Amino acid sequence: MRRQITACVGLLLGLASPLLWASAFSVVFINPGRSDEPFWRSVTRFMQPAAQQLGIELEVLYAERDHLKMIELVQQVTQRRRKPNYLMIVNEKLAGGEMLKLADRAGIKTLVTFSTFEGAQVAEFGQPRQKYRNWIGSLTPSAAEAGRLSALELVQQARRLGVVASDGKVHVAAIAGDKATPTATQRLAGAVRAFAGDSSVVLEQVVYGNWDRARAREQAQALMLRYPQLNAFWAASDLMAYGAMEAAEADGRTAGQDLLFSAINNSPEVLQARLDGRISALAGGHFAAGAFGLVMLYDYHHGRDFRSEGLQLRPQLFLLLDERRARVFLERFGNEDFSSVDFRRFSKHLRPRLRRYRFSLRRELQ
Repeated sequence: MRRQITACVGLLLGLASPLLWASAFSVVFINPGRSDEPFWRSVTRFMQPAAQQLGIELEVLYAERDHLKMIELVQQVTQRRRKPNYLMIVNEKLAGGEMLKLADRAGIKTLVTFSTFEGAQVAEFGQPRQKYRNWIGSLTPSAAEAGRLSALELVQQARRLGVVASDGKVHVAAIAGDKATPTATQRLAGAVRAFAGDSSVVLEQVVYGNWDRARAREQAQALMLRYPQLNAFWAASDLMAYGAMEAAEADGRTAGQDLLFSAINNSPEVLQARLDGRISALAGGHFAAGAFGLVMLYDYHHGRDFRSEGLQLRPQLFLLLDERRARVFLERFGNEDFSSVDFRRFSKHLRPRLRRYRFSLRRELQ
């Protein structure tokens, strides 16, 4: 039996790239979402083939939308006998600071992803590699761009379809995420600026759905009663958009016809809703930040430090997912199998002539 096991292991090692096996290292990612949540599930599934192609031992721990559990998970990781080489965290509900302190004391190099420090947190934690030496950098998609893109497209679609109020204007209600997470506040800020720049738009009210479908449904019910001329809902996530749509349909409205909705995400469900016309404006692509963070760690681990490009990168990962892109995305990745993406082409270590990262999914969605 032992010989059979040894033979199987030997075969696997023989088939694997010697370079990758020789340079394998470990990364723990603290996923702030729920394990069954479409967006955070897609983040993990996109990271897995990247880790496999780059020879990274990846472990994903879910906090199930509990920011205190995120801190607890990091504490558990720091107390392990065999600590990971790297930790990836998200500054969800501003919990990133406490996680960073724990990791720094344990000597674990840390990359902050998706949502980094803003405002008062910058004054407290400074910049990477200064006060906290093991905080090596951050990779944060431009959340404000997601808000701007989806807001502009929502208004454009309302005009195209003639979904305006009796005053000829588009009356919008915004369902934001939460008041603490920088990504949430930046998405909202991008949308609010876009609406404010258009005199034909009336932003009636902003509410905070806390990323919850049921809460967004209740809020949408109240907003439709309060503002009878409401034409559109801007939502910071697909789940909150679904909740608002459920409220609208219960009130006899038709999503995509007399009441329009926008969303931010790229789950198969929301992509199909975009194709069906129930979602009129959709931005997505930021789920790739986790995998691209692994590419940065891979390069850093092999001596290609990203310092020359900046310690806090803000790539334009968000794309407006129109009908064509939504269809291509569903055809290529509808089952959330991302193994066909060549993550090695993004690596500066594997492509020595590459001077700047080109993190984007435009090529995959052509």
